Amino acid sequence: MRIIPFVKERVRYIRTVIRERLGPLPKSDPAHSVLVRHVFPQLGVNGVRARIRTYRLGGSNAVFEYEDRESGARVIGKFYGRPGVPASGAITNRMLREFRAIERMREIGLDGHPHQVMRAFAAVPEIGGALFLEHLEGETLGVVLDAVAKGKQSSGDLHARLTALAYFLATMHNRTAREETVAFATDVKYLRKLARTLRELGHLGESADREFRALGERWMGFGPMWEDRKVLLHGDATPANFLFRDGMWVGGIDFERSHFGDRSYDVGRIAGELQHAFLRNRGSRRAAEPFIGHFLWEYACHFPDRNDAFAHICARIPFHLATTLLRIARNEWVTGDYRAVLLDSARDALASVGR
Repeated sequence: MRIIPFVKERVRYIRTVIRERLGPLPKSDPAHSVLVRHVFPQLGVNGVRARIRTYRLGGSNAVFEYEDRESGARVIGKFYGRPGVPASGAITNRMLREFRAIERMREIGLDGHPHQVMRAFAAVPEIGGALFLEHLEGETLGVVLDAVAKGKQSSGDLHARLTALAYFLATMHNRTAREETVAFATDVKYLRKLARTLRELGHLGESADREFRALGERWMGFGPMWEDRKVLLHGDATPANFLFRDGMWVGGIDFERSHFGDRSYDVGRIAGELQHAFLRNRGSRRAAEPFIGHFLWEYACHFPDRNDAFAHICARIPFHLATTLLRIARNEWVTGDYRAVLLDSARDALASVGR
């Protein structure tokens, strides 16, 4: 069995999650030998004596939590393929993309305080493309965002979270910048794909589809979208994937969509999620603007010329804010009325190109 190890060090934070208890992990389970021989020993736990409980967690993949009953040590097992079945080449590549992204980010210093990317203990293609990960503890951005959007918590709490997140993302982006400039055509292709999907689902008419495509072409001709250098992105910068504790500490999780691209992809995703939260809870785009502006201003402070960086980022953000709203509009839980609001907001954001 091929085990791809990661750097050994002590785990300092554990994430608390809602979970479904499945019971003891059988020794016949292929994950058992990996945990006993390779994973728990990295946590200072005697793997031979480990008595492992198993819990099922939510997620797009098969995700489990493994807990040693005596020490309380926990790890996450994320299966890109079918658990126990050798992964295909494509599945293995997806698993390794997250593994390598985590490795890069920790190598550049996102491995403690104030920025901590979840640690990867091992990657095992032979048992379903399994990735064994650190279990971080913290409150997600979504908890505070939802409470503030509903008027149940102070706006200062959300401002503080956004300041810390801006610092985390700016650090990750700036430390991984390449000389190669961004390939914005890929992002426009994604916009077209979203519009096509919405049309196929019956949520978008032919004329609206054409309008979104035409707006994409206008953005193709907008120079600032092509000027920045590629950086390593989180790739799925949603409120659920960032954890917070005291002060400026931020924990980053779920890097399976990480890739090199335009920094405004991550930043715009956060801006879109902020707008979505206030649209959904208050029916107002304007209510989100102070928080979006605060987040972008805090992000810009990590550049030599803050004002110039802020202006440049603000010019590019509407495109990625719009694609975020279109992504959300695809979901089955979205009502027809709210989907129309999302589509209108996305259209208006795209129509702002060059303003």
